[in-house]
Amino acid sequence: MTDEAAASRAPRLGRAAVEQRVSQLLRQQLDRPTAADHTVSSVVLLRAEPVWESDQPLRVQGRTVRVAAGVSPLGVLDHITQHADAPDADLLVVLTDQEEAALGRTVLSVALRQRVHTVDRWALVAEQFGAQQVEPRLTDEAWAAEALMSARPPQNGWPRLPGKVLSRDTALRHLAASRLGLDQRLGLGAEGLDIRALLRWSALRGATESLASLRSAERVGLTRWLIDATGKAGRALFALIDVDRGPDALAAGVVCHALWSPQAVGMDRQKGRVDRFFGDAQLDDATMQAFGEAARQVVIQLADEAWDPERAGVTPADANRLLHTVLDRAEALLEQFGAQDAATYSDVLRSGFNYRVDAVADALTACLAKRGDTRPAADTLASRVAALAEHQLHAFHQHRVERARMALRLVRWLAHPSPLPETLAAGIDAQIRDWGWVDHAVAQVWAGEDIHPGLKTAYRLLHERVAVRRRAMDEAFALRLQDWTRNGTARDGLLMVENLLEKVVAPVAAGERPVLFLLLDGMSAAAAVEIASEMAHTWQEYDPLGGTSRNAKSQPARRRGVVAALPTLTKVSRASLFAGELCEGGQDLERDRFARHGFWNGRTARLFHKADVRGEAGEMLGAELTQALATPDMLVGVVLNTIDDALDKDRERSDATWRLDDIGVLRILLEHASYHGRAVIIASDHGHVLERDGHLRTAQDSVSARHRTGTAPASAGEVELVGPRVVGPGQRVVSLWDAGLRYTTRKAGYHGGASAAEVTIPLLAFLPLGAASPPEQWRPLGDCRPAWWEAAGPAVPAIELAGTAPATRSGKQKAPEPTDGQIGLDLAATRGVEALLDELLDSDIFTARRTLTPRVVHKPKIRAAIGALLEAGGILPTAVLGERAGELPDRAVRFATVLQRIFNVDDYAVLSLTDSSRNVRLDKDLLRRQFELKGDV
Repeated sequence: MTDEAAASRAPRLGRAAVEQRVSQLLRQQLDRPTAADHTVSSVVLLRAEPVWESDQPLRVQGRTVRVAAGVSPLGVLDHITQHADAPDADLLVVLTDQEEAALGRTVLSVALRQRVHTVDRWALVAEQFGAQQVEPRLTDEAWAAEALMSARPPQNGWPRLPGKVLSRDTALRHLAASRLGLDQRLGLGAEGLDIRALLRWSALRGATESLASLRSAERVGLTRWLIDATGKAGRALFALIDVDRGPDALAAGVVCHALWSPQAVGMDRQKGRVDRFFGDAQLDDATMQAFGEAARQVVIQLADEAWDPERAGVTPADANRLLHTVLDRAEALLEQFGAQDAATYSDVLRSGFNYRVDAVADALTACLAKRGDTRPAADTLASRVAALAEHQLHAFHQHRVERARMALRLVRWLAHPSPLPETLAAGIDAQIRDWGWVDHAVAQVWAGEDIHPGLKTAYRLLHERVAVRRRAMDEAFALRLQDWTRNGTARDGLLMVENLLEKVVAPVAAGERPVLFLLLDGMSAAAAVEIASEMAHTWQEYDPLGGTSRNAKSQPARRRGVVAALPTLTKVSRASLFAGELCEGGQDLERDRFARHGFWNGRTARLFHKADVRGEAGEMLGAELTQALATPDMLVGVVLNTIDDALDKDRERSDATWRLDDIGVLRILLEHASYHGRAVIIASDHGHVLERDGHLRTAQDSVSARHRTGTAPASAGEVELVGPRVVGPGQRVVSLWDAGLRYTTRKAGYHGGASAAEVTIPLLAFLPLGAASPPEQWRPLGDCRPAWWEAAGPAVPAIELAGTAPATRSGKQKAPEPTDGQIGLDLAATRGVEALLDELLDSDIFTARRTLTPRVVHKPKIRAAIGALLEAGGILPTAVLGERAGELPDRAVRFATVLQRIFNVDDYAVLSLTDSSRNVRLDKDLLRRQFELKGDV
């Protein structure tokens, strides 16, 4: 048939087209009745192919409509006659391809407007979308008119689109979204139709069969448009659908991403097997790469959705189920193609994650075997750990990734100079500043690896190496503690547990800000690391003994440690804390003495223990505690025993970390404190050591798991402590300093001994983020992480990982001296910062930008702020930045905002406020480029 003949042929009409055209005619007749025909006829003649297969009537504008096919003039007359004699519907619609002259006057006289009405299907389509015209490219798709009418959503129809012209892409995009069920099955509209949506659709049950069920012309036309719209990746997808492998498309795409990676060489045979999987499509490398990358993006999206309940259209369970179905199939296809090695280059395949675990294990083993300069091996390990963390399935293996990070940190620590303490004060500070972080990391490494045997072995060896060095430190600490305790009067600038309330809490209580004092029984420095890190999202940490900003350089702000009473037991150290003097006692003594201190400056003080903390059914906190927190003039103290109880009762845990939600009602207490603007001070009464395959030492005179009182002298792993700070008969105990020893039955952890982890009490002080006017002497803390914790830490000389020499009896070990080269590097860095600041502040661009700000900021403040950021590696807490520049804490965010106006030339983010304005970040490269600086740091 010629194109001209096809165009003149009567169109075949479907149900939707008939309904819409009849409705249109009825509206026109009612709106514009003619003088000759002021009533609506019950017969409508439509020019169409005389084909109608349904006997069911239609409902149009409240009328029952019967449709019939009139294949000849006589057939049309028969239908009209039957309708007149015995009407079974309000309206008869006859589809006929006969000319009006052939039908005759008798038939036409009873028809609406005495004529056969034509049906312009494209006009009907345009009307459905609220358009007036149809783009010619759309009318070229002859199959699409009937498809668009039949696919029209039954409730609200097609959306009314802006503009007068209905374009081909708009119409076919809506048609495809409807036919593929993207809205119902994926929660996507027409605007979300892209190659990723099609790949997700292809993995759904019965999806590709729904496409195959379309009429041939529509299926071919719609497929052609979808390939045009999605490019090379779409061509690969529909090649698989053509050979009935559509459900495997997403899994096959993940395999293609690995095989066609630029790094995957020598795999032509495996690629040939994949080519055959696609049938006769003859797809080039660019197509396979595009297809693979699209599939990778879908898997990443699924992994994100599996953890995000807020995603529209899918639930985490649905996304998780689809993700793992695809990944299972991808692994099977890898084996089918003999391409298992290609997974090395994939950041989405499960086996790709396993390859990266292999790489971490190999690198860690190499580090532990390395002698001399370990930095190259540590750098390799760092890159391997980073690659593991960048794998797109890392969220499903967070604990494995985190343990690998901790192992890397411990490797750095072993290569980092860490002199043994020469005084107890140095030991307490080292436990807070450095060793507690080691304890936190080693707890993760001890928890170990789930599956990989090589990594299990490496973790075990790493733990042993760390334990050797840590043991030497604990021995040196115990000797310093022994000397200090025997002295009895030397304070050495130390804060002791019996003075904590008077020296730290009372000065805050004397001011206007209310206080919440939290005693987390048994919290070690390692536990404080994680608690403080989690609180940093909504709280600003301070040094409560930091002094004023005038002496900041001579006395830098830092996290503090407190010396526990001896022996390091709850009934001794906790009682001494609340009593304000060395003593022994229980909850009644603690409550009474806490309330009666004379240094509360007239404030009422109340201490809440276990029974008073929790409320009744439906209450997180007891009513009296809730009321106390809401009373501004009341000093509130709360004791939470979760950590100590867990250690004593050997609570089963997969690791030894302590998060806010792990510690009773700690989070809800912090929320109340934040709401009421309370300063929060957190401390413990003692720390603890954990059970790590320790050894039982029999002692008849043992009083606790870690100390005894008999006259027998101290032996290996023990230290004799004598002096006025020892509470008990004769002011003498023998305590274990070796964390691997105990006197009693096995538990999860112990205290009572003389190790740094038990004697050192971490002290944390916080205000809610954005709180104005911190207490006097409080100074904001910056990043407390030690240099070895992250790769950005300062360069250090390497030492052997193979072990650390045990401490001498004196406990003294000279710290490694910096080399001349190191000193030169430090001086060069300092001079570089100063030179860059000089160049910046003298530049014409800076001068012009500074004059544009509504608030004049003095150059010394700007110099101090930018200099502090440069020295800190580009990021500082906003409160610390303000403090370094001499701004009041409540103005720190405003000050940073003014700096942004000066430095963010052309809206480039030279300075950024991040983490809800908690931190300020400086982009050094942008700073140099935007201000045309030649210097570098």
